[in-house]
Amino acid sequence: MTRDRQVRLAAGRFHPLTDDYLRALKDWRGGGEMIVVVIGANMSRSARYPFRAEEQFAMLQAAGFEAVAIEEALLPEARVRQLRAIVDGGPLLSFDVGYGGELKGLWTGDIVTADPVISRHAAAICSAWLQGVPFTGVSDAVRGLMQVDQDIHQALAEEDAYIAQYHQSWSVAPYPPVHVTVDALIRQDDRILLIKRGGLPGRGQWALPGGFLDPHETLVAAALRELREETGLFLSESQARQCLKGQRVFDQPERSARGRTLSHVCYFDLSGLELPPLEAGDDAAALKWTGVTCALKMRAHMFEDHYLMLQHFLSTDTAVTDWICREPMARDV
Repeated sequence: MTRDRQVRLAAGRFHPLTDDYLRALKDWRGGGEMIVVVIGANMSRSARYPFRAEEQFAMLQAAGFEAVAIEEALLPEARVRQLRAIVDGGPLLSFDVGYGGELKGLWTGDIVTADPVISRHAAAICSAWLQGVPFTGVSDAVRGLMQVDQDIHQALAEEDAYIAQYHQSWSVAPYPPVHVTVDALIRQDDRILLIKRGGLPGRGQWALPGGFLDPHETLVAAALRELREETGLFLSESQARQCLKGQRVFDQPERSARGRTLSHVCYFDLSGLELPPLEAGDDAAALKWTGVTCALKMRAHMFEDHYLMLQHFLSTDTAVTDWICREPMARDV
């Protein structure tokens, strides 16, 4: 898909395509050729990602822009590989607050990081739309395309209200809070243990068992506690450390709708061990064992960046990260 290097790129998450975005895109395009890159293909619908990529394509096409979509990536290097598959270098306008600065030095060409106020304004418009509050800042064409199923809209509105309340509860903190969570990736032979989230945010989406770190816990102890509470699987700390195959901190600044949240993932391989029957508990609505191959096809049904966690530990196919789409994504289930 490599194009002439003078083709300009503009990459962002357009939920929705606001007048601010449109002005910035038109200014960046000037009189030349430009491709808009929609970040977040195949994400589960959420208050942060309410629109599918094909719905964003329709908004962009109504304004006269050519668009492609790419999936979320764990590292800036992976993002650069995705962009180079579209245009191998050249001018880039990034609306990506998380990766905007980190791409410099990796990308061959000029990078302009858009004013983050544009993305914040879009988030406020999206929230007003979800809550049924009058809003301005989008064209009539875009407003007409901001349509989702009523049940989906209601679920997204509930999640949006929860996140707003969550942020309000921390508004009196002297400094912006940094939350620490733990997640447990459990593998037994060729299958992975997943839970379905019972609470907000991400209700109904699949995730790794996990939760917030308590003040007096080690990371491994917290991961084992959350695993026990959500699945009933008990591992002693000594047993768990023998089965611990890897750890990683997932710290992309924009990874969670709740705010700055660092997740420490512990990867335990229990292959060969005989495990008791498990049952969902605490805030897990359900659990299941799923094959590794199947799990790596569940991006559209996973909570936030939990798919990237699976991909980091389990996938050896780098092409998965470089996937680019011009076609409709998986539908809601």
